[in-house]
Amino acid sequence: MTVVLALVVGGGVASAGLPTPPVPALPAPPLSDDVFYVPPSPLPDGKPGDVIRTRDVPLSSYPDARVQQIMYLSTDIHDKLVPVTGMLLTPLLQKPGNDNPLVVHTPGTRGLDDRCAPSKQANPLQANPGSPEYAMPEYQQLLARGISVVVTDYEGQGTPGDPSYLVGQSEGRNGLDALRAAEHIKGSGVSPDSPVGISGYSQGGQAAAWAAELQPTYAPEQHLKAVLAGGTPTDMLLEVNHLNGNPTAGAGFALASLVGLNHGKPELDLDSKLTPEGKQILDQVKQSCVVELFAGFGTTTVGQVTNPDVLSDPAWQNAYRASQLGTKKPGAPAYLYHGTADNIVPIAQAEMLYHDWCTQGASVQYETIPATEHISANILGSQRGVQWLADRVEGAQTIAGCHEVDLS
Repeated sequence: MTVVLALVVGGGVASAGLPTPPVPALPAPPLSDDVFYVPPSPLPDGKPGDVIRTRDVPLSSYPDARVQQIMYLSTDIHDKLVPVTGMLLTPLLQKPGNDNPLVVHTPGTRGLDDRCAPSKQANPLQANPGSPEYAMPEYQQLLARGISVVVTDYEGQGTPGDPSYLVGQSEGRNGLDALRAAEHIKGSGVSPDSPVGISGYSQGGQAAAWAAELQPTYAPEQHLKAVLAGGTPTDMLLEVNHLNGNPTAGAGFALASLVGLNHGKPELDLDSKLTPEGKQILDQVKQSCVVELFAGFGTTTVGQVTNPDVLSDPAWQNAYRASQLGTKKPGAPAYLYHGTADNIVPIAQAEMLYHDWCTQGASVQYETIPATEHISANILGSQRGVQWLADRVEGAQTIAGCHEVDLS
């Protein structure tokens, strides 16, 4: 699904004998998407979180914020520097100074094609209807309180190449490095002294939870105050088997996870295992945004695109298990929420993470939202959770221990 904006400029024929009028000098056009999102080659020397480039988005969906698209350095799961894009939303109501609060939003599934990247949806004239910005209410809720929001596109989402879709460690690193990048941007009003938070839902819940577990060792300098994660796929092997061939959960998401896992771990050599039909299907997956992924692949299974079925391959099983959450204590208090009737990420996944984090000694609030599936749980649950997150990056304390949220 695309929107095409055509600008047609017409020209007449000059009358015979009349001098040709001079062509007025025009300002240089802004850096095009094709140029902005193509990383320099070679990459500049630097460290994770260093900023490669930024540009303002003068026409945006956020009238109460300055919007900047950004490109910064992060690392993949092999510790190699990679370019990642995203966007920074700086509230116009921001207080003076350079230590204002900052939240990184790790987005839910937007698709695999570069046109689906969250930062590319900031300009309403360029936004892709197949990749709706369903986190906008959360951003606006934070911006209204003077809290900046930085959003990562993840490795390979805006930039050339495949993304590491649903590879938890990669997503978590990209989110933490987005915090670092925002803190390095001149005039952002945030700095390494800023209190920070992490937020995400669905794929973004996985990324947020991974960022929380990685923060104490990967980004210990960050003043992490709170983590908000909803609809979180905790065990990727269980999750991909649930999605596999499931038309009501989105079989396309399982197929997309093959692409993401293979990008993160190229030794899996997905291409050698694709059937001829499978190659055509995965080419379509790579060109799809979230709406197309959910609705466009029916009951297609991993076994129809790979031979033998890679979900039965121990190497692939172990690779999925490497994204297992709950093995480490998060770096800050957490708030988990999940719909009781979630058909995309079953609630058992949230209960698993809640139990595991509590066993690790974390302080966790857990909200179950009755009779809600995946999308409605995001809408209904995020407002309360975002308020909890905002309170903590603004200095509120958390009661130690694990507690289920009382909705009465």
